[in-house]
Amino acid sequence: MTKNEIRGFAAGILLTCAVFAFFYYLIFNQGEQKPAKNVVKQTPLTEATVTQYLASHHRKAIDLDAYNQWLSDTQKATDKASKSKDQTNTNSKDKSPAKTSKTTTYNLHIKSGMTPGDISSELVSAKILKSNQKLNFDQYLHKNKLEKYVQLGSYKVSSDMSIQKLAQVITKNHSN
Repeated sequence: MTKNEIRGFAAGILLTCAVFAFFYYLIFNQGEQKPAKNVVKQTPLTEATVTQYLASHHRKAIDLDAYNQWLSDTQKATDKASKSKDQTNTNSKDKSPAKTSKTTTYNLHIKSGMTPGDISSELVSAKILKSNQKLNFDQYLHKNKLEKYVQLGSYKVSSDMSIQKLAQVITKNHSN
């Protein structure tokens, strides 16, 4: 490239920048400059403005002592309800014959290429998981990103294990 060609190229770039600046600042912004900072006018916080806000939003203000009293009353009522529920549960257990839950154990074989869906289907067919828990098991593995940590091998599982415990067993105690 000669000296004159480089000068011509530089002049073209300069002219292009000037055209872009013209359109950007004058045409698209329509000659307006935005203020550097938006100033928000705030009204002073008074009792009247607070009352007006609460009334317009269907709220009620209470003082701290009234709130603490309400909180303690609620706690007492909750405790009382749970105690009465426990008493009725113990009374009903005494009257009804004891039900023994049958725990099913299964030797789960995880082979290469099995997906978490295949594993959960096998657990459902072995009656380790209920059919309505299959989706929960798959979602638990996916949500906690444990799918890639499932290990090949044989595992002894039982129906009294939780979904978290089953996942822990087949991922060999991997925690995410």
